[in-house]
Amino acid sequence: MSKIDRNVPDRMSRAFNIIPKQIFDALLTLHEKLDQKNIKWTVTGDLGEALKVVKVEPDCIEILATSEDAGQIFEAVKMYQPTGGKTEIKQLARNANIQGKEYPVVVRSYYVEFNIGIVPVRVYGDLQYKINGWDWGDKLQFTPDYTYVVGKKTALMPLSVKLELYQQLGWTDRAEKIRQALPMRPSTFR
Repeated sequence: MSKIDRNVPDRMSRAFNIIPKQIFDALLTLHEKLDQKNIKWTVTGDLGEALKVVKVEPDCIEILATSEDAGQIFEAVKMYQPTGGKTEIKQLARNANIQGKEYPVVVRSYYVEFNIGIVPVRVYGDLQYKINGWDWGDKLQFTPDYTYVVGKKTALMPLSVKLELYQQLGWTDRAEKIRQALPMRPSTFR
């Protein structure tokens, strides 16, 4: 029998208290602009984690999509004067830490960037990671989790995928935050 986590309401309340209202408003605007166009998109980054009650403070909206869907997002948000709209390679500000050594991390994606009000929105189409001079990883693919944000069904990158990614990059502090937010698994009886 599984144990009921009676802290869920308190954890959810904390999550909504650390997400600024303007980010919620921008997320709802994205739903208005994209939902009727059959565009598949998933919230990731700090916002995606905060919506799954990870203790992080989002300052932007990051979206994962296919390159095709990212291109459709670019067209759907023309009123916000998006930049990018092409495949770009960018080095992350944080290096990977593998077996005690640091290596630069770069990402490749069909990249789109714009603001809704004061909220930066970054879209990554067919996102791939590369550490140091190693080969490019596969395009990041997963089955999203869902949550409702003010009545809008919102796709989120699963915490298990984020945990695996952070572990591979050696970002133990971020991995630990994910572990703390993962639901307690029931004990196995013998």
